[in-house]
Amino acid sequence: MKDNDDIISLDQFRNRKQEEKKRKTERIFFDHLVGVYAVVNPGKMVQVNLTDVSEEGLGIQVPYQSEKVWPTQMNDIAIRLYFSAENFMELVVDIKNTRPVIEGGSRYLRYGCAVKNDQRAFPAWSKFVSFLKAFSDVSERDTGNIGVGSI
Repeated sequence: MKDNDDIISLDQFRNRKQEEKKRKTERIFFDHLVGVYAVVNPGKMVQVNLTDVSEEGLGIQVPYQSEKVWPTQMNDIAIRLYFSAENFMELVVDIKNTRPVIEGGSRYLRYGCAVKNDQRAFPAWSKFVSFLKAFSDVSERDTGNIGVGSI
């Protein structure tokens, strides 16, 4: 007789694989198509890495620097998502949790943030997150098997 711990749920396996694909797709999107910056002082921004998104929140990470602690406050932090060199969407977030991580041999601080839903950009943010979810469901990896040419 098999122990229940030995039973593998195909639904759980499928869901886990779909979640992994979603996160990988999001990372590619964030790393190559969207510039993400935190406004740290009036007139000054720093680049941050966007690690996760949901309608209610987002995850960011910054390189760990013991001599430069950021942020100095946990509420009302402006995060700008640049979709071109001149056009951005600004969200206001509150930091809900912080944890250190090591990724690729480098140390980071990762922040879990709640997006304030009373901001002007929130409806666009919500649609952006919906797009990412839909895109991850249908996206395919380009293997380079089709060349680009002229007609």
